[in-house]
Amino acid sequence: MKRRDFIALLGGTATWPFAARPQTKAPDKIGYLHPVSIGVQSHTLGILRPVWQKLGYVEGENLFLRSAAEDLSRLPTLVAELVGLGASVLIVAGPAAVKATVQATKTVPIVAIDLETDPVRAGLAASVNRPGGNVTGLFLDQPSLAGKWLQLLREAVPNIERVALIWDPTTGPDQLNAAKAAAWAMRLEPFVLELRTSEGFEAAFRKLGSEPKTGIIQLGSPVLVSPPSRLGEASLKHRFPTMSFFKPQAKAGALMSYGPNLERYYPRAAILADKIIKGARPAELPIEQPDRFELVINLKTAKTLGLTVPPSLLARADEVIE
Repeated sequence: MKRRDFIALLGGTATWPFAARPQTKAPDKIGYLHPVSIGVQSHTLGILRPVWQKLGYVEGENLFLRSAAEDLSRLPTLVAELVGLGASVLIVAGPAAVKATVQATKTVPIVAIDLETDPVRAGLAASVNRPGGNVTGLFLDQPSLAGKWLQLLREAVPNIERVALIWDPTTGPDQLNAAKAAAWAMRLEPFVLELRTSEGFEAAFRKLGSEPKTGIIQLGSPVLVSPPSRLGEASLKHRFPTMSFFKPQAKAGALMSYGPNLERYYPRAAILADKIIKGARPAELPIEQPDRFELVINLKTAKTLGLTVPPSLLARADEVIE
């Protein structure tokens, strides 16, 4: 062997161990974004945390949490921050956060927890079974849910003629339009109370005065549900029968709640994100809709309002608060 060939061969062998080493893949990370809170009192986070811990995600290592603390203008910056931290999938709660995330990225997979938006009508998905883009997650059938709210409220209060719809405009129009259509179909007159914070319940109900034969439905909003006591306190003070989708609000004084069992439903978001990290494509992961709904009736509130809840309705309740 010629000397120069031997030197070239020897030089090449120095790189063999390095070339043979497998390329180390950066660990996959999840980003979580909520418009209100990631504090210890956060209901959504409290449900999700044990699920992703069981799946092996550690906060601050391969799972990063961000909250806009009710300042929705911060959402785009927080999305960029999570992507900059290397999040390969984003779990995003609430319509405002979902909208900001979709506007920020068309490539990073998004698992939405959005109980207020029709994903197909809003252009987030081509269909429920095959979303077709970078968005999948948890969404509700708004028309069916709105119709059920009104049906239950009328069963509890048969003489109502009007229904006030408490609406957070940052959630978009889908659930509001569904509730209006359902109200007109039941020959109830709908009108809208716009609120952007739960601190507004008292003033809004005060403006209603003592409107007779009026019921109230609080539409979904990640902002208006916290703290849950504010809705119940205001409705009791002004003597309005109130329906919510959020069980803690019924426990805190609203007349009733009807909505998905969130303890069973929300964990699906963490499971979907884990599936994506393991190779599933969001475009092919069907949108998850709840398979179980709960009816909670607060009999203590009913008595305070002078209402007698029909036994047939009580028999269907998953929980009755005495």
